[in-house]
Amino acid sequence: MTVRKSERGQSSVEFGLVVMLAILMFLGMVQFGIYLYGLSIVENAARHGARMGSVSQACAPCDAAAAAMSALNGQPVVRDPSVDILAPGGIVGATVQIQVTAHVPMIVPGGSLFGLDRLTTVTSESTFRQEGW
Repeated sequence: MTVRKSERGQSSVEFGLVVMLAILMFLGMVQFGIYLYGLSIVENAARHGARMGSVSQACAPCDAAAAAMSALNGQPVVRDPSVDILAPGGIVGATVQIQVTAHVPMIVPGGSLFGLDRLTTVTSESTFRQEGW
């Protein structure tokens, strides 16, 4: 019976350690999900912006950047978006290429220690040919 009394608190300590690890793993999975969701938003914005620039009859780079930024407005996990025009298009058959970059929030405490800091920046490029009629 004395053996049982001395091991009584051991299960509580083990439970505390396992729960902390489980919480960190859960937060890591949620962080990865936020990264994938932010990446999907940025990819769609880049595709939309390049498409709008490719059918523009006035200023292809202006319309591409405006369309990409409007697609990013109001999105819940995207922070500090930026749109770069890599190829302006402008004439029929030319290439309209844009790059959209944004940041997503880090929710894992001490996430940079686990290498999760690269899951805070999402980038996507999209290319379309300039259309004309």
